[in-house]
Amino acid sequence: MATPAQFAASTARSYALVGFIFYLLAAIAWGIGLLAVAITMPLWIGQAPWSGGVWFPIVFPLGVFAAAGFAFAWWSWTALKRIDAGRYMDARAACLLLGVFGLLFAFLIGGVFFLLAHAKLGEALQPLPAVAPASFRVCTSCGRALAVDARFCAYCGKGLPA
Repeated sequence: MATPAQFAASTARSYALVGFIFYLLAAIAWGIGLLAVAITMPLWIGQAPWSGGVWFPIVFPLGVFAAAGFAFAWWSWTALKRIDAGRYMDARAACLLLGVFGLLFAFLIGGVFFLLAHAKLGEALQPLPAVAPASFRVCTSCGRALAVDARFCAYCGKGLPA
């Protein structure tokens, strides 16, 4: 049976994997959009896209988002590898940054999943709760530990006070 920390780490990895997939899909979509615009732009404006600076306001943002998407996908892959290696503190910092930057750069779904992974990694890093020691009684005669419900010492045979 998995401990709560192992379960939280496994859940964080699942969230990070989904975030990685969405970053990769976003990068591919922006890249396809960039390619489609670059190929078809001469048809809509009647000239080559690189002539006259007409392409800049359209193609440049697509290129920036495609590049950012691929950078986020690579970064999220490294965060996944950190989780797999058990480096939860490093992975947690990367997940926080990937989540915040994802939300800022309109990669919303990936950003949300990385923020969820960040929260779960925080749970995985929580220290284990201290286990209360078993209750026991001490023999007044010989000083040995005995069960709570003992009425006589198992070692010296003396009666214990109630």
